[in-house]
Amino acid sequence: METKNQMVDSDGTTQEKALSMLKNLCEKGFSGDKQQLAVVVGRNAEEIENIFAGTEEIDDDLAMKIKGIAQERNIDIAG
Repeated sequence: METKNQMVDSDGTTQEKALSMLKNLCEKGFSGDKQQLAVVVGRNAEEIENIFAGTEEIDDDLAMKIKGIAQERNIDIAG
């Protein structure tokens, strides 16, 4: 998938950065539990697995949820 530099939101977040943020949120906020992450972001587990596998993209709604949940729970997802 050649969309890693594609912008997903109005903040200029790229697919690559959004995926990194999602992975960090999963690891730091949910101990790597993708099922729990899926529930919290309002997506099904299969979609989250596909995003991690690179077969689906992160949309603007999910990017906003990732940022919002991280901020609400004080989780650093930038790294």
